[in-house]
Amino acid sequence: MLQRLTCGALFAVAALLAGCAPTWQHVQKQETVKGPTRAYIAVIPEGWKRAPTDSDVLLITRDGLFLQQISITRRSVDEAFAGRKVNASIPTQDLALWQYQRMRDDEPDLARTDRDELKGVMGLFPVGHAKPLAGTTERVSIKPFAQDGVPAFRMDTRSQNGWGLEYLSQSVGFVHQGDFWVVRYLAPRLHYASRDQATFEAFLANLKLKEKCRLFCSD
Repeated sequence: MLQRLTCGALFAVAALLAGCAPTWQHVQKQETVKGPTRAYIAVIPEGWKRAPTDSDVLLITRDGLFLQQISITRRSVDEAFAGRKVNASIPTQDLALWQYQRMRDDEPDLARTDRDELKGVMGLFPVGHAKPLAGTTERVSIKPFAQDGVPAFRMDTRSQNGWGLEYLSQSVGFVHQGDFWVVRYLAPRLHYASRDQATFEAFLANLKLKEKCRLFCSD
């Protein structure tokens, strides 16, 4: 479920985050993290910020969610796509097309506005206009991929926000340990997408998939 983080900041995390802490975590040095189920090991780049969560969802940014972000999300294979049966044998091309349609139909909001943000100068630049609009999403390419040896797809899309700013997105999707996972990079085409591309490539290269911990999870 989505929970608001009331920290007085412009952006509030609201994308599939369960549980929260009062502030974002600033990563001073490169840091290795694990989700609660230990299904993956990820490396957060130095100088980036991590959204507070106690779930397997990971959301990080360096300059702000709408300037660049890398995320890891998961859904149970039974709930990944309505009316679709998902398992490890499903062709990754099919998974990519289903994910693309989901992005076009109902991509979750990445920020919520607060009443105070509708006053004064902030009212002239509402946060809702900054996020990419799901209905504008266009598929650019789908290619086979492998994430740490697991068959996956790599899908490039582009979209626009309410101000007409073009966003580029790269999504890597796969079935792992009974869940459908998506690792995604999102940034405006203008300046940020190319600038942080190498960081995303390193993030993928360092992302390791592990057997999910069922009981008594610990480091």
